[in-house]
Amino acid sequence: MREVAIIGIGLHPWGKFSQKTFIDLGVEAVSKALQDAQIQWKEIETICSGIYIWGGNAGHLSGQYLASVFGETGIPIVNVYNACATGASAMRMATMSIASGQVDVALAVGLDISPEGFLGAKSDNPRQDRDVLRWRMVGMPNPVYWALECRKRMEKYGTTAEDLARIKVLLSKYGAENPNSRYKKIYTMEEVLSSKMVSDPLRLYEICATSDGAAAVILCAASKARQYTSNPITVAASTLGSALYGDPTLRISAISAPAKAEAPLLSESYSASQQAYKQAGIGPEDIDVLELPDNSSWHYLQYLETCGFCKEGEAEIMLKEGQTQIGGRLPVCPSGGFASFGEAIGAQATWQVAEVVMQLRGLCGSRQVANAKVGMAQTYGLMGNSGTTILKR
Repeated sequence: MREVAIIGIGLHPWGKFSQKTFIDLGVEAVSKALQDAQIQWKEIETICSGIYIWGGNAGHLSGQYLASVFGETGIPIVNVYNACATGASAMRMATMSIASGQVDVALAVGLDISPEGFLGAKSDNPRQDRDVLRWRMVGMPNPVYWALECRKRMEKYGTTAEDLARIKVLLSKYGAENPNSRYKKIYTMEEVLSSKMVSDPLRLYEICATSDGAAAVILCAASKARQYTSNPITVAASTLGSALYGDPTLRISAISAPAKAEAPLLSESYSASQQAYKQAGIGPEDIDVLELPDNSSWHYLQYLETCGFCKEGEAEIMLKEGQTQIGGRLPVCPSGGFASFGEAIGAQATWQVAEVVMQLRGLCGSRQVANAKVGMAQTYGLMGNSGTTILKR
């Protein structure tokens, strides 16, 4: 297998853009990536595009739609969907296309305009879509699942309301300095703790919003990367994981969970991260900067444990001691995280990769992690999907 490098990234800022289409966002992200890589569109040999599930046929064929804008060149185009791990799936497919020798240059892109508020079922057929059942039977939006897990954590490890609020406060400081973030306000503990309770114990400011955004990554065979850039970033690992039997996580969109734990919480992410460490030939102790999926404050804490950065019940210690801050042992989400961006489902994982690339290039200004050489982007999605990307410079 050949070594693969990233030579270009491009982002459309996150937010809500009522006057734009998902393709408008994607075109801007891809255009910036082409410029960053100093490459022409006709040099792209395959497109791996995240499906935009609310976009009808155009959204399901987003890669072809992009090609119709930039110019159709007859290349292979694959559209992928793995819920919130869609971007990670596009990354892995693009990486494998190059590593296998099929192509030299590939584009991975995610683009999304997410609905406002809670994300409802995509169909109305309860016989074939259990997502319909969870809405009709118990009316459980996503934050309810996270709140149930968070309450379990509070009972088991003594997590406090202040711990949850502290995460939002920290990430808001980083988001305020990120030009691509949606939310620029720096929050105080008092503001977070007085925000509305959405699903006890999670408050409004402790849960990520839904957003619009797009992110593009151009990859190349490492042997040819320096033809385009003097600073290529190596893809050390690009993996996908699914759930393990016996995972006690109350998984969206199920309405039950195993009574006896026989696998780690969020086992899909445990699977993906363990594969990635093996593929990259490193361990969690070697990661210099981490972008994890902080859909809620509970996720921030749990992912530190699931991905092996600390033992069970110790994430709060890392947080309180400042280990997850810039300048600490493991800076976590120096981008500002989902807390500052919100989530544009199909684009989220490619955005995380772009943020890690910028850190490894040393381009993050006041949010820069000093001497970052190895970065990790970790995401997860509905029904037991997860993706891990490890990058090196």
